[in-house]
Amino acid sequence: MFFTWGGLIMLVMRASVSAEPMKPFECVGKGDINSTEAALKSSLFCNTNYNPRYRPVKYQQDRLAMYIGAEVINVERTRHEEARLEVTLELLMQWYDDFLNWKRSSHNIETINVSEHNLWTPTFAVKSFQKSTRDQSTKQCTNVKCHLSYDGEVIYTVLCTFLVDCYSEARYWAFDTKICTLRIYSSEYDTNQLSLFHFQRRLSYPSYPLLPYKITSFQMATVNSTMSPEFRMDIAIERMVGSHLVVFIVFIVLLVLINLLTPWIWITSSARAITCTVTVVLHTLYMILLYWYGSIKMKPVLTLAHLLLCSFLLAVFFTAWTYYARFQTNRPEPNILQRRGLIHFMCVLRKNRLFSMFLSIGYFDHSNKQIEELSCEWGDTRRAYNTGRYSSSVTQMTDTDTPPANTDGNQRRMELNLLMQAFDRILFCIMLTAYTLLLFVYAI
Repeated sequence: MFFTWGGLIMLVMRASVSAEPMKPFECVGKGDINSTEAALKSSLFCNTNYNPRYRPVKYQQDRLAMYIGAEVINVERTRHEEARLEVTLELLMQWYDDFLNWKRSSHNIETINVSEHNLWTPTFAVKSFQKSTRDQSTKQCTNVKCHLSYDGEVIYTVLCTFLVDCYSEARYWAFDTKICTLRIYSSEYDTNQLSLFHFQRRLSYPSYPLLPYKITSFQMATVNSTMSPEFRMDIAIERMVGSHLVVFIVFIVLLVLINLLTPWIWITSSARAITCTVTVVLHTLYMILLYWYGSIKMKPVLTLAHLLLCSFLLAVFFTAWTYYARFQTNRPEPNILQRRGLIHFMCVLRKNRLFSMFLSIGYFDHSNKQIEELSCEWGDTRRAYNTGRYSSSVTQMTDTDTPPANTDGNQRRMELNLLMQAFDRILFCIMLTAYTLLLFVYAI
């Protein structure tokens, strides 16, 4: 059970104002009447045909119009069931009694307080929309107040606590929203005898939080099309569930960081292969968990699952690229056309000095000594490409020069590693851009 200090203070103040119900007025002789108000009550309730058991209308075919409103005072959670809440409401009802009126000039009184037993008051039944709780009655309400005006206006307020079935409807991130719906209806009268209307000004709820819940919406609508007049109240209550989503987001951020760090590991190393495989496996398991949790418990988690699905596709693509690059590097026979196309493509990219510097950034777990050894060769290749002598030099090298197989293989592997390193940097930029767009779409 939980309670807030604001709700406690309000309930104490209300209870202190009317700690005891007002006693019914008892008719006495004229000699025992000692006040103007007592004389007025005597003229209204004594020696008259007024009967509080009948509707206060002059003709039985007339319909009594009643205005009704509510104010949420407190919300409490039941001990054993999360889907049920105890909602404390102050119900306010207003109608006109055709038999209880007087002239202000005769008694010099505009309003009097009366007991609920001396005049006609309604009794409503209450139930939840899901019908898992039994019907409740407003007879169980407390702090009953009745105010009667000279023109017959009756203002009737009660403080009621109802057990409400709620259903979850997650709308916003880090919040679990519950919708609690109440149906309050008259089982004694039909719509031809009693019509319900609601006060717009009485649709209110406390601005202070009812921890761990906070009321964010309170709507009420009357229903007069059924046989029994009724009105329903929809109370939206939100609860922070940030701990769930924080864990999910932290895991996704970790997987994204692993994906972004993988391109900086040497492409032929075992650490690169292990990292790619573990990332794909973790993505798969965690994505299944998120889709299950979002479909069963919390719908907003599905957005995180979609975000993780995009990360998973990028991880799969990068893993495929890693194993393809490892296969090309370890091939025993050099592919002249493929090698020529890669070098041609890299020379085009390296025309820009800043871009060339970014593409040549080394790996975390590998020395840049090979890159320094090949820097002169890359410069010669680029100059040959710019002067148009690249193809003839490559052809001459492949036709006339016959270096040792081991030397040519090592040279080819170093060139391929350098080319793959540049493609790693390009893929890193693509992945970083994709993740930035995904997070931007997620944030809005």
